[in-house]
Amino acid sequence: MNDPTVLSKLLRLAKQAGAPSEDTYDRDGGFSYHAETHAAGVGFGVGVVAMTIGEMRYVSALLAIAFGANRGPKLSSAKIVEDIRQEPHYALGGLALGLLLGALISR
Repeated sequence: MNDPTVLSKLLRLAKQAGAPSEDTYDRDGGFSYHAETHAAGVGFGVGVVAMTIGEMRYVSALLAIAFGANRGPKLSSAKIVEDIRQEPHYALGGLALGLLLGALISR
């Protein structure tokens, strides 16, 4: 069924963005599966919070995860850490946007 409504397109996009791999659906590219959307979302959230409250250690932690630092089995076994490590460029892009928005909010 090919429903042309905006809502159906948004729902289809959201469903595809949560796919377990890029091979799940025909659409391939930006935000086409869960690791990309998770990494970007975490980066964005960390950036907004860090800039708004002035705690850059959260940014440091995200950068350490994105670039492969490991602080033990408990941290490395978290699924979101795996997503950030798998798609660090999405995490860093989200971080940059989050820092920008956080700077605007905290003015």
